[in-house]
Amino acid sequence: MDDRSGPAAAAHDHLLTPGEVARLFRVDPKTVTRWAAAGKISAVRTLGGHRRFPAGEIHGLLDHGRVDADPDGA
Repeated sequence: MDDRSGPAAAAHDHLLTPGEVARLFRVDPKTVTRWAAAGKISAVRTLGGHRRFPAGEIHGLLDHGRVDADPDGA
């Protein structure tokens, strides 16, 4: 049964800031923004227009593979 309420759902639905994601991958926050713009990671926008990243997806990328460090190929 998956009622999607309580602490487990809160942890699953937790959103990270670009700075938090950048620290996890040891890159600049602007790189995280480029990854989101390129569609390499998903992002949601807050009402204020800021990007937030699903913690579950980010931790999955850390556990199973890495996002390309240079999405522009430069």
